[in-house]
Amino acid sequence: MSYPILYDAGDAELRKGIVPSHNGIGRLVNIVSPVVTEEKQGAFKFEFIYQAPNSFDDDYAIQRPLFDAIVKDNVVKAKANDYDGDRLFRIDTVEFDTISEDKYVTAVALAQADLFSNAIVSVDLKGVTPTGAVNALLANAVTPTKFTAWTDITTTANYKQEYINVLSGIAGEEGSVIDKWRTDLEWDNFIIRMHKARGANRGVRIAYRKNLTGLTATTTGDVTTRIIPFAQLDNGDGTTRKINLPEVVVDAPNVADFYQPLALPVDFSQDMTDAGYTSVAQLRTLAQAWFERTGNNTPKVNFTINFVQLSKTEDYKEFAMLEHVALFDTVQVWHEKYGIEIEAKVSKYTYDPVAEMYIEIELGDARYSLQSKAVNDAQIQAQLTEQMTGIHDFIALAIDHATNLITGNDGGYVVLYPPRNPAEIFIMDTDDVNTAKQVLRMNKSGIGFSSTGVNGQYRSAWTLDGRFNADFITAGTLQAIDIKGVNITGSTIQADSFVSSFMPPLPAPQYEESLRMGGGAGFYLTAKRRNYNFPAMQFRMNTSGDLGIAIEALNENTGTVNPDKVVRISPWAGVETPFIQSIGWCSIGADPTGKTASIDRFTWDTATLKYVPHVAAAFQQGSSALIKQDIEKFEESRMAEKYSATEMIRTIEVFSYRLKQHIEQSSFEKTLGFIAETLPPELRADDMQAVDLYKTCMWLWQYARENEEEKIALEKRVSELEDLVYSLIERG
Repeated sequence: MSYPILYDAGDAELRKGIVPSHNGIGRLVNIVSPVVTEEKQGAFKFEFIYQAPNSFDDDYAIQRPLFDAIVKDNVVKAKANDYDGDRLFRIDTVEFDTISEDKYVTAVALAQADLFSNAIVSVDLKGVTPTGAVNALLANAVTPTKFTAWTDITTTANYKQEYINVLSGIAGEEGSVIDKWRTDLEWDNFIIRMHKARGANRGVRIAYRKNLTGLTATTTGDVTTRIIPFAQLDNGDGTTRKINLPEVVVDAPNVADFYQPLALPVDFSQDMTDAGYTSVAQLRTLAQAWFERTGNNTPKVNFTINFVQLSKTEDYKEFAMLEHVALFDTVQVWHEKYGIEIEAKVSKYTYDPVAEMYIEIELGDARYSLQSKAVNDAQIQAQLTEQMTGIHDFIALAIDHATNLITGNDGGYVVLYPPRNPAEIFIMDTDDVNTAKQVLRMNKSGIGFSSTGVNGQYRSAWTLDGRFNADFITAGTLQAIDIKGVNITGSTIQADSFVSSFMPPLPAPQYEESLRMGGGAGFYLTAKRRNYNFPAMQFRMNTSGDLGIAIEALNENTGTVNPDKVVRISPWAGVETPFIQSIGWCSIGADPTGKTASIDRFTWDTATLKYVPHVAAAFQQGSSALIKQDIEKFEESRMAEKYSATEMIRTIEVFSYRLKQHIEQSSFEKTLGFIAETLPPELRADDMQAVDLYKTCMWLWQYARENEEEKIALEKRVSELEDLVYSLIERG
């Protein structure tokens, strides 16, 4: 077994950029469910549960401080897999289970965690390798770092980034190092390794078939085994020509492996232009290389091998060799369904560093995006980038479509009408206004487009009074306009506010809902009556400070928040509410100091609160020595000099009374109890208005002890008197 080791965040060797060789704070021997997870080009993390020590354990004195030291930012060293040795992980989150008192820990690879929390203003490099790019990021980071870069890639490229965290510059988004050089990342503690091809082919070959416990396969993407290559080339004189192959199609080597050829048209215009190609033979060369370059003629299949499940089957021996592969390694997989052999790489694994065994591995394609909790911002940015890329692709297609229609015309007819004193221009698909169908019409009133002749309808038109009508508008920016009576569909909408124009019919409340966001003010959803200055209710998210959400009732004339009608939730401050209620069950009020009381919810808004009984299976008060100080026995305390428990009991009066809130129930019998104002301070709550039951119980306990001592003394005296009486009788 190999137990992970815990280190303080300020460990001297860690600060020097050295992997510690000493035992740090200690070995985590009470660890449960340890799992290291690493993804190809992705998250690298260590998750585990650490059990709380018991005071009766032999090693309690060692385990208690070790358990207490499992906190955010401290570092854990653990074996990552069978090949790479120990890796350092910085603790990111620690969740404490109040019932079991165990800690649930997530730690992130040291470089991923630290570089995510570091940033640069800008780097602008020409002709550098991946090492040069990463070293520049590290050198320009606003916080000095001990990390270094390594690569076996000699290809150079330009690299530019600004106002970005260092991790995103390496692996987080478009233009990052792994995006530009397509390098295979390895997080080797203080060294960021960028391999041209990480991993190896260790000769591992398996066969996949359906219904095999512990082994699942997911097929993704479409397979193409036949393409129709074509290209549109610029002649250099404002005209273009289209070329294609006489044989029309090019087949993949494995086209016969499928039930039918799976065909796809492929545009090689850009490839031809970039390479300076102009001939049909050169188009054929590009087309023949397309399958090898893209790999689109083989299914994209991801395999998941669960060793825990698989080990329970007779088939386990066939897959045991997979326990000896590493991330990025190549595995040959015979796929029974397709009757083909697929080359798949190890894209993800989970590993038990204590038992030193794989739990699960995944084979398949990996995406070039870093995904983990520690790089959540980079992930979100990558998703937004992907969405925006999709939008720009859509716009580009629209522009290309329009360009092809306009520049690729096979002729047309321009007619000035009427011929003697022209007032209009027609651009038509025939030379006769009576037979033309496709028409562009321009005159002093505007421009119109018709597909049904010169008399319209002109479904797309731009008139000189400023109106623009169209079924579709693509590729552009709309500014300073009102958009009415439409549905808007898209990936991203940016706006300062949204206001609902719908108003329910009377007598329903006439509230107008509005949504406002941005500008650093956060997020506001309000309900406001038009004849009032301020909303009656608002839901807001504050992003300027405490990062919380609030539901608040407001004074509609002044805008003041009603403190008795508000709920606020914050991951740091918790839940703030003056009153928690559920009809018929829970009615709990809290004052600004945090003191709670069981209150009749119907009296919350009245001048006099009405308290109600509180029923529970048990009432417990924290009494551990861990939360107390200045502990001493009562008999040795100064309090014992002031009172004995017997004297305390003798000074306290018991009263009978009725509560004022029960005045309407005067038939009730009186109850017995104390009057707080008549009690000594030692029995009262801190505000002196209530009895502290815990203190009262302790005084009664002490009184019982004193009575027990008196009883023993009396029994001794009685025994002595009995002996004396018997002695006198015998003397007789």
